[in-house]
Amino acid sequence: MTLRDDSGWATMDLDLANILKVIGPAASIIFAAWIFMGFLQTRYDSAIDRYRDLIDRYRTSELSGSRKANMRDQIICYKQRCELMGRANTLGLISAILLILTLIAGEMALALPGVPVLKFASAGFALLGFFLVIAATIVVILEGRITHRQIYSELLDVPDLAQGIGQEAGDIGDPKRGSRSPPR
Repeated sequence: MTLRDDSGWATMDLDLANILKVIGPAASIIFAAWIFMGFLQTRYDSAIDRYRDLIDRYRTSELSGSRKANMRDQIICYKQRCELMGRANTLGLISAILLILTLIAGEMALALPGVPVLKFASAGFALLGFFLVIAATIVVILEGRITHRQIYSELLDVPDLAQGIGQEAGDIGDPKRGSRSPPR
């Protein structure tokens, strides 16, 4: 509703206190989304750094047969991890944008109560943003499964450590690995 003040200027009746009360809790969700993005970015940066380090070591080092094969496996795993974390970062960023749009559309819906589409837009942005947070988290879980394989394969280069987990030292990709019984 448009009102005119004594000077003739058009004014709008905004309940700023109510708007701030309503958007305050929503703003905390946005801060949480950015904290989540920091978590994703840290994991991604760490995986990229380790990936580059492994490739450099692979190129410049003289490695034994099984060590070279296991390092090659780790490089491929890190590549997969980096790709997954890149996807998680993208999902997280889109989610954060949608949650910010939720806040903006919600504030506009309060300021312009005669425009009902803003309420639906705000709700839609929120639902899609939360869905993408869940999707990014699932991608991080998948990336964690690759990490498990890397931890396991690292032990196979050292006979004492491989024996400690009940495996024979050597190449993780050896097709005969499962057919041999571990040494006693």
